Amino acid sequence: MEASNSGKAGILSGQKLQDANQNHAPCLYTKSPEVRVGLPDFNPDRLKTARALADKAVKMQKIFSIQGPYPVIRAALRARGWIEQHMHGSKLQVQQQQHQSSGSKSSSKDADDHNSEDVEKEQDPNRLHSFLSRLVRNEMVYFYWTNRRDAINTNMLQKQQIINHFTKAGSFTTKVGLCLNLRNLHWFDAANPDTFFPRCYTLAAQDEKHAFIEDYRRTACTSLLKYVVKRDQNIQGKGISHNLQDVQVQRKQNKHRSKPLVPSQIITTALKVCQEYLESLEHRDIDKTLETPQTLTQEQWAEFISSYYLVAHGGAQIERSEHFVSSCEAMLQRLEKVSPQLGIDGTQNIWIIKPGAKSRGRGIKCAKRLDQILRMVAIDPALIKESKWVVQKYIEQPLLVHGTKFDVRQWFLVTDWNPLTVWFYKKCYLRFSTQPYSLDTLDSSVHLCNNSIQKHLRPSQQRHCGIPAESMWLDDQFRAFLASQGREALWETVVVPGMKTTIIHALQTAQDLMESRKNTFELYGADFMLDLSLHPWLIEINASPTMAPSTSVTAQLCAAVQEDTLRVVLDRRVDRTADTGDFELIYRQAAVEVPQYLGINLVVEGFAVKNPCPLPPLRSSNQSASKRWGPVKEKESALEKVQALPKMLLKKAESKIRRYEPLSPALPSESSLSKPVESISIRLPMTVLPIGGGSHSGHLWKRRAEVSNVQPPTTEKQQGSLSQEMTAPKQPRKAASSSTSA
Repeated sequence: MEASNSGKAGILSGQKLQDANQNHAPCLYTKSPEVRVGLPDFNPDRLKTARALADKAVKMQKIFSIQGPYPVIRAALRARGWIEQHMHGSKLQVQQQQHQSSGSKSSSKDADDHNSEDVEKEQDPNRLHSFLSRLVRNEMVYFYWTNRRDAINTNMLQKQQIINHFTKAGSFTTKVGLCLNLRNLHWFDAANPDTFFPRCYTLAAQDEKHAFIEDYRRTACTSLLKYVVKRDQNIQGKGISHNLQDVQVQRKQNKHRSKPLVPSQIITTALKVCQEYLESLEHRDIDKTLETPQTLTQEQWAEFISSYYLVAHGGAQIERSEHFVSSCEAMLQRLEKVSPQLGIDGTQNIWIIKPGAKSRGRGIKCAKRLDQILRMVAIDPALIKESKWVVQKYIEQPLLVHGTKFDVRQWFLVTDWNPLTVWFYKKCYLRFSTQPYSLDTLDSSVHLCNNSIQKHLRPSQQRHCGIPAESMWLDDQFRAFLASQGREALWETVVVPGMKTTIIHALQTAQDLMESRKNTFELYGADFMLDLSLHPWLIEINASPTMAPSTSVTAQLCAAVQEDTLRVVLDRRVDRTADTGDFELIYRQAAVEVPQYLGINLVVEGFAVKNPCPLPPLRSSNQSASKRWGPVKEKESALEKVQALPKMLLKKAESKIRRYEPLSPALPSESSLSKPVESISIRLPMTVLPIGGGSHSGHLWKRRAEVSNVQPPTTEKQQGSLSQEMTAPKQPRKAASSSTSA
């Protein structure tokens, strides 16, 4: 490209530019006399070409900024005609009011901290790119690549600006987040996280702590059963028979070696605990009441764990253990059907303790005693308060290469969260520990394969010579190793499919917690371990994986993965058929429409309900009070009012009531009203007053008025007249009949 070729056009030496930078000289084309003194002189033709390149980059929206040591990204973007806008200082001064709060800690993991300016000076000796950067210093940046997630405030970015980090990725790139989110996998897919992620607990919460203690005790039982079976297999391998004489000889040897002899009751206890665990999985323990005694009390558990330490860690023998071999094998076969992690547990019950938010192997330790694990976690109260401690089951039986432990670094790229779009890199590399694998020591040099730790250690002389001094292998070298054992096919049928599925499941559980922003992507590095059957187990996922060419392996692969990332992110945007290198699209979810959020806008919608008939006027509070405090007086006053009513009004009301009688077949007869009738529903506020002499005409009139409420619809005129007449005062039936007869 012209931008790269014109880098040879510098005329003046770099000393003048250095003097100008020390004097903080402004850009070249300003009218200030201080500018022209310190900056290098360019050939006018070259200067014209540089400005043309800058104008073209601005027009095509090809301005980028990089934070961190990424020379491969710089070179690849410049080859595509992009111009860099330099960012100086620890604070990134982002265009369009973007900012970074001072003193904020980086949330990215596994990122190297180097000075990007030193890398730039080596690549731009004539300072042409620095001059181009000055020409576009006030333009909008359209592509950001940083090694820290919080370097740029993404809320201030415009839609067309591209950035290489999603926000809130800590939901699966931290140990605590990954531990908690994978438990929700059953809501997203029909998969069990115990089949690809070693069980994990956050010890800050009390319920998590109790669950871990229960798991440790149960694992101690299964480890003891494994120990019994394994010891029997070793004895059979040496050709020793289980007759009484050999047992007696073995007992004498044990006494001579001063090693304790543990009673066989420990095996019986372990079998009982495993049996109850199987019953709980089958829900056969629901009939047990709270009064049912537990399998073991706290004192009995302490005694069992102490005996287990003597056997598994101290080498003590168990009395008559050969008689329990068949029972132990049968129980382990039953457990294997329901416990997918039984094969990685081993016999030592080792757990790995990790600070939840640290990277590069910092603060990670291994332990195999319960009291030691709890004591290590309780040392730092701050981490406990922030729920940062994670304890995870250690894979005690990993696949070894020439007797050395290793893990696999696998890259993948997420270009969208809605729909979830995942790209899997076809190349990966292995990282070895510097010491041969052994469970006799729990040192980090043996059990941690992180390059940030191993690069400071000298390889052991006991390590196999087939492992290089830089402690790394390409995946092709590992496949050649598998071919030598006749297992090369397992790489494509077991390892790669397992890693793809695991990555997809981990991202599915975090999808709801991520902020999906278009024109955003992120490259991640997942660490896997392989068991004896080459089944991959996810250890952790790193954001901002290191791209430093620390070895010949990383120098080759890290440069390739960066170049291929730009092919997916940039080239494929222009041409959907563009070459994506070694990236393979492994998952694309169906898009889910998300309604646009326009702020709070609460609206109550509805219509008025019209009353079909007018309600009678309410009684005054005086009448209500008189009803509560003076029932006798109320009756007397009502009787006086009834007797004073005109006869014509009563006659008219009774005729109206008789008109509606045929429409009420359920109306009770007059003879059935020997007792006061309870009203079904009160529609009108009327008072029922039994008048002296045993007459029930008042009750009958009330019943007829209630039944009239369920009659077929009537005209407005009828409703109005009826409502007025029903509100009339009531009088005895005898008076009404006498008036009518008269």
